[in-house]
Amino acid sequence: MIQSAFWQTATPRAQLWRTLLGFALVMAIWLGTSFVIVLVGAHLLGMPAALVAQGNTWTTAAVFFASFLGFHLGLALVLPILHRRGFASLFGADRQLNLRHFGLGAGAMLGLAAALYALMAIEHLVLPGGAAPQLRQVTPLLPWMAGLLPALALIFVQVFAEEAVFRGYLLQQLRARFRSALIWGVAPSLIFGLLHFQPGLYGMANALAYVLNATVMGTLAAFVTLRTGNLGAAVGLHFGNNAALTGIGIAGSLEGFSLFLAEVPPTSGYMTYSILTQTAVTLLVFLAWWRWMNRHRPIANTGPSS
Repeated sequence: MIQSAFWQTATPRAQLWRTLLGFALVMAIWLGTSFVIVLVGAHLLGMPAALVAQGNTWTTAAVFFASFLGFHLGLALVLPILHRRGFASLFGADRQLNLRHFGLGAGAMLGLAAALYALMAIEHLVLPGGAAPQLRQVTPLLPWMAGLLPALALIFVQVFAEEAVFRGYLLQQLRARFRSALIWGVAPSLIFGLLHFQPGLYGMANALAYVLNATVMGTLAAFVTLRTGNLGAAVGLHFGNNAALTGIGIAGSLEGFSLFLAEVPPTSGYMTYSILTQTAVTLLVFLAWWRWMNRHRPIANTGPSS
């Protein structure tokens, strides 16, 4: 059975000017909506907006993740106006998010996170004293459990928004016009990575390492999306990665949903090692999956662009 290409719904209106204008409008709507949501949240919480945006309590983290609703709003407006298609067309040719793919993606990233947490425990045995991060529980168990499902729902809003824009909208629009993976895979992921550039928090070296991590993860998610023909796996991978932070988060970095925090200075060499290790391990897992898929499943969604 021949499968329809993931980008098929974008083909009729894949002109580059439409894509660039559409992306600019989506970003503008997101920024405007985020600004309003954070200001309203700050007013309701009686806190400065800058503190709310840090997401270091449950309520401020909730406001931060809710601010990504602007991406959904932007896509809901841009897709029918500029491209004569609906939001569900971002999911794939069948216009449905593949929940099985979502579950497998989320499970893979949660498993990877568990392995990295186990490595963290081993590091205490082999690294010099004080080099490995200390863990401390910051939220009592019962309140954490009570807030877990709403936290996961808000994380889903955020990851679904980002994947819909970068592995949905941009990937479909660019792949419908260009065959080069540098254009439809790497370029949108580099933009995605640069949105994570925070030298004020991480220092220049670790900020660049974080950009590299997000760019690599985004590029791999683009290949996974085209290989599976559906957005579900990419959303699941991103969700599993971010949901893992509800268990163990990084002190000072959106820690509001976390049960435990790892005391890792954002500018430290250990942070550099941690970011690069996750990047390398994820890449190795992806390559193993890609090789397995090419051996056991026929290549899908690789037809030429129009």
